[in-house]
Amino acid sequence: METTENNITAERSLEIIRNSIEQSRRDIERGSWKDMMFWGIVVVLIALMVAYLWENTSMGGGANGLWGLCGIAPFLERRLLRKQFRKPATFISKTLGYVWGSFAIMAGSLGFICFPLVALYTKEVNPAVVPMIYLPITAIIILFMGLAGMISGRILGSGAITVCCFLSGALGSVAALVFPGPNEMIVLAAVSFVGLIIPALIIRGKEKKEAR
Repeated sequence: METTENNITAERSLEIIRNSIEQSRRDIERGSWKDMMFWGIVVVLIALMVAYLWENTSMGGGANGLWGLCGIAPFLERRLLRKQFRKPATFISKTLGYVWGSFAIMAGSLGFICFPLVALYTKEVNPAVVPMIYLPITAIIILFMGLAGMISGRILGSGAITVCCFLSGALGSVAALVFPGPNEMIVLAAVSFVGLIIPALIIRGKEKKEAR
């Protein structure tokens, strides 16, 4: 009798844990479209500006310095979104923060390390004497973005986010290699649209249906 009661208690505990995790996922997903939409728009706008300046002005590849604006974006995000929506502090929300925080650190580090090296190489080194090894930074960042998005989609149990981020990461990283230079910025803008803005619209539509 005691064993049966213990089994029931254990099963009930597991059920409570599962329900708690599922509720946490729903709470995190609800409203998360705002963050995804915000960052999707930011990346699309900056990528298109860089592409235009890179192609049509004397700035050339130096236009990539505009990506430094991403450092200001979090402050703008707090003012626009944080007052309207606060994610509950749960294990899932912290895990998602670690995933995208790691992506931001890796992507930012690539930019901070490689951009000064390219500038120094251009000024101080004769390319005819010392050829430079090409590092496809945009393709690498797109791959990182797709991977982070897929992990987030799996954590949230969202097939839409997982599929969109897989397609944008896999196809986008290849496209960035095929279309180097200013065109890779257009690829990055398209990747952000597919991997961030479209999932945000899907989540928003789902929220509207649930609210009815």
